[in-house]
Amino acid sequence: MDNKINRRDFLKISGAGALALASVSCSDGKKAESSAPEAVTGKMELRTNKANGDKVSLLGYGCMRWPMVRNESGKEVIDQEKVNEMVDYAMAHGVNYYDTAPAYLQGQSEMAVGKALSKYPRDSYYIATKLSNFSDYSKEGSMKMYHDSFDEIKTDYIDYYLLHNFQTVYYDG
Repeated sequence: MDNKINRRDFLKISGAGALALASVSCSDGKKAESSAPEAVTGKMELRTNKANGDKVSLLGYGCMRWPMVRNESGKEVIDQEKVNEMVDYAMAHGVNYYDTAPAYLQGQSEMAVGKALSKYPRDSYYIATKLSNFSDYSKEGSMKMYHDSFDEIKTDYIDYYLLHNFQTVYYDG
């Protein structure tokens, strides 16, 4: 079976998926009225990571933007109920790769991702987060951010750890 997909087919598939996800996150909780065709449903295509054998969905879920609401003190916070709905929809349609970072939404994204995925078996999805230390480039600061991500996401392992920001720092030893 040929696992390659061309750009046109990718855009058709991802556009339909984005439209479907957008309909879940309407501000009034109702699906958007649209004349666009319904999302194509079927089996999500998976790609095998040759380095470790992970079977990762062709479409990953970038978690830099989540729906926001104002809390009782007027502060904007992530609408966890909507995030849960969006992740449930994505999981139901075969998305198993979730990309977050400590810097996303002032540190709220990792927590929201962890909460939304907590009801699923840990081996049913992959989490990617990042070293995004934009102010403390020290080894200690980087290690703290790394360890804090486990607490924020509420997981005992991270599948993919990416460099969000790279600063050359020379260490003694």
